[in-house]
Amino acid sequence: MTQEARIDRDGVREVARALRAAHARWMETLARAQRARQALAAAVQAAPGRTFEAAAAQTAHRLQQGGERLLRLAETLEKALQRLEEAFAEAARAVEEGWIAPPLPTTPLAVDGSGEPLPNQFVLRFRAEGVDLPWNAGCGPMALSMALSRLKGRPLPAQAVADRLIQETKMKPQKPPGEERAINYTRAEDLQKTARAYGVEGRKVDLDGSSSEAAWEALQAQIIRPRTAVIALVTAKSQTTNWTDSWQGADGRPAEAIVLTEKKQTGDGGILTGHALPQAGETAHWVVVDRLEERDGERYVVVNNPFYNRQERYPWAHFWSSVNHQAREGNRWWVLALEVPPETPKGSGATPPRHIPR
Repeated sequence: MTQEARIDRDGVREVARALRAAHARWMETLARAQRARQALAAAVQAAPGRTFEAAAAQTAHRLQQGGERLLRLAETLEKALQRLEEAFAEAARAVEEGWIAPPLPTTPLAVDGSGEPLPNQFVLRFRAEGVDLPWNAGCGPMALSMALSRLKGRPLPAQAVADRLIQETKMKPQKPPGEERAINYTRAEDLQKTARAYGVEGRKVDLDGSSSEAAWEALQAQIIRPRTAVIALVTAKSQTTNWTDSWQGADGRPAEAIVLTEKKQTGDGGILTGHALPQAGETAHWVVVDRLEERDGERYVVVNNPFYNRQERYPWAHFWSSVNHQAREGNRWWVLALEVPPETPKGSGATPPRHIPR
């Protein structure tokens, strides 16, 4: 249990002053004892006097060391208090200057085998039984590669994760009646099963969705969990139109994604639409929730979007409206939480972990 740290600065200063006063009294008493020792030794010039003087000198030396310890303890307390006050003053200046960043790691973008960021999810070769699956299925493994890279602390190529997903789930192409083109959607269960192959546990976490405020607090509580990454199912545009084309959210107002990458890429495909139930030109889409932000009284969600492999920032209300209907269940909604399990202590008799592929 975490306890609040409380330091009585006046009490520490009072203890230091008392130690210094005790040191002064100690040294004065020691000086009087030394004068008495010298007088006694001078009165007895024979061998017993010399023996007494040697023993008394040793005792005086030990007593002097005790006095020095009192002084050092006082100085240590005073120095510790000074450094503590300086540290808090420095932290206060940092807060005032506004340079302290939230303690949230940034989720890396998807990369290829050489560690270079991919331009989009369309370069991902997602094949099942020799058939290329459409991007509707590809956003899942690409989002999973980002989340796993964050959790493992090293880049995991998106193509390797996609190949692993096909291997673990034994996914087969599916064709709608009368259609030749295969259509597959990556399910949450597919992502969970693939994550386990990398030593990461995934679970669908039900969150409070009774209101926008409740949903914000529920997602925030999940995001700040240590060793955890969150993937959400949203509704996004299924194709790219002109970047300058206007598009609106569920509230009828224009909505815009703020691209955080240095180079703005054209195209608005994959951008969250503000609709829970997909309309024409929209589809369910996996994104990684990187962090939540509150600035100037407004709330935002920053996501890693596989469509163009970039970070995008959305107003919270727009993101909340875009949570796909499949993830909404009455007054609840769910996200896929990926977590690195704690290490099992040696000698506990637990089953050894599975081999984690690179």
